[in-house]
Amino acid sequence: MTELDATTPPEPSAATVPGRNESGKSESGKKVPAENGQRGAYGMDSVTVLTGYVLLAMFIPSNLVLPGMGGVGTPANIVALLGLLWYLAAWLTERIVPARGTHAPRIAMVVFGVAVLLAYIACAGRPAVTKEMQGADRGLIALLVWTGLVVVSSSGIRSRARLEVLLRRLVVCASIVALLGWYDFLTHTNIASSLHIPGLQSSAAGFETMSRGAFTRPRGTTGHPLEFSGMLAMLLPFAVQQAFDPARFHRGRLRRWLPVFLIGGALPLSVSRTGIIGVGVALLAMLPAWRPQRRGYVLGTVGFGVLGLGAAVPGLLSTLTGLFSSFFSNTDSSTQARTGDYAKIWEYMQDSPWVGHGMGTFLPELYFFTDNMYLLTAAEMGVFGIAALLLLFLTGLHCGGAARRLAGDEPTRELAQCFVAAAAVALVSSATFDSLGFPMFAGMFFLLLGSSGSLLGSLRHPAPLTAAPAGPAPGAAAVPDTALGAAR
Repeated sequence: MTELDATTPPEPSAATVPGRNESGKSESGKKVPAENGQRGAYGMDSVTVLTGYVLLAMFIPSNLVLPGMGGVGTPANIVALLGLLWYLAAWLTERIVPARGTHAPRIAMVVFGVAVLLAYIACAGRPAVTKEMQGADRGLIALLVWTGLVVVSSSGIRSRARLEVLLRRLVVCASIVALLGWYDFLTHTNIASSLHIPGLQSSAAGFETMSRGAFTRPRGTTGHPLEFSGMLAMLLPFAVQQAFDPARFHRGRLRRWLPVFLIGGALPLSVSRTGIIGVGVALLAMLPAWRPQRRGYVLGTVGFGVLGLGAAVPGLLSTLTGLFSSFFSNTDSSTQARTGDYAKIWEYMQDSPWVGHGMGTFLPELYFFTDNMYLLTAAEMGVFGIAALLLLFLTGLHCGGAARRLAGDEPTRELAQCFVAAAAVALVSSATFDSLGFPMFAGMFFLLLGSSGSLLGSLRHPAPLTAAPAGPAPGAAAVPDTALGAAR
């Protein structure tokens, strides 16, 4: 043995880890779950599964589904269902142990699931038409998809580092969707209408180009400009947080701030109140987490951005201000239609006010568009459903706020506040369109809801750092391995 061998600490092996033998199993013979978010035997963990979901959700148009499954049969939803099965199999075989302190999103999903099941039972107990029963069945499938996203993200992401990897990938994908929206706006087309994938069929009549005033409303690969703007507004705070993160300063300013420019700039191009309200809510939610100097920098940047947008796209600012002026003066036709829906929804609820008539049963071809998630939930799931929906949004606010209070550094506080901002955007924008009826918006919301629980759990119960075994003291004689074995 050389002098270097005598002074260099040995590499820790499976046998040096408490409770494990040479094969990596516990003394009882069971496989010990990987800790700290390490990947499994095939290099796959929860972040890998969720990344596959995000890629399919973002880059395959929302109207392309598997035949016979309706709007819930998107490839991304199939991956989410398979991810739930993968997680359950890994949990039953003790390859994955739910992360500690991450139970809040799953409890909220249990309450929401009970509300969905009660509404489904109510639908089965009344003389529903075939389309309503099919809609209720699709609602159960959607519930499983959303449950899979929350369970895999909240209890499967076991380290802060892996969570940040997922969030970075999410922002990059959203930036590309925003870039497609820029293309739609500038070329007066819809790029998603030209995408055809073998084996998939359209669940809707097609992606037609929509316009408001003199401007084409972009949607990228989403199902509607409202979904486009609402989804980007939820993810904008994470793009800003990553641009400000000191750990990413080596990436260069262009690489850090380009997603902010693409996402933030695409929001007003959608020419929708939802996008502007979403940006305002996100900004108000993020201000408390920033230093005064950073607040001034952000507000100044927003002001210059608005002026630059007005100069680059003449007439856009006047169109946007006209949307809000007509809203407050009650001269907008869409606003008047939504106001008139309140009495109709109340009349529809009278047969089953507490549990509703079944999630997915209030179809536009049978009734009318609500353009309001709370009205739609009242019709389909009753009072209990509205309470369960609010619980989902409030859980996101709680997890983000609790994580912010536990954070010990500024970047972590800002990351936690991003989850507060995302939940606030979902809470407010759900009053402007039927948010969970759009697969991309719904998927991103439930993914962020579970991720907020993961961040809170990592702060409540930080993973212990495994110290390397101490080497022998300088000048001490090396003890042969055989002697160590005899001592054991």
